Amino acid sequence: MSEEQQKVMKLFAYWLFGTVMVVFGAITAYIMFVGRTAGAVTAWDAIKAGFPIWGVTTLAAIIIYAGYYYTRRKS
Repeated sequence: MSEEQQKVMKLFAYWLFGTVMVVFGAITAYIMFVGRTAGAVTAWDAIKAGFPIWGVTTLAAIIIYAGYYYTRRKS
């Protein structure tokens, strides 16, 4: 892989990681906000409740990165 392609892959990984972090933060904050108004919710409860959403987002980011890496490596 050329140096330019490696730069593109690092930038792509950075944006995917950033997207996962934003989704994690937004989902956890939303659950905390709704949970606190409805009753006592701890941060750990919010993380556990948001796992299906941000877990799927993380898995999708990994699959997208792997697919993009595989197609770029071939060319």
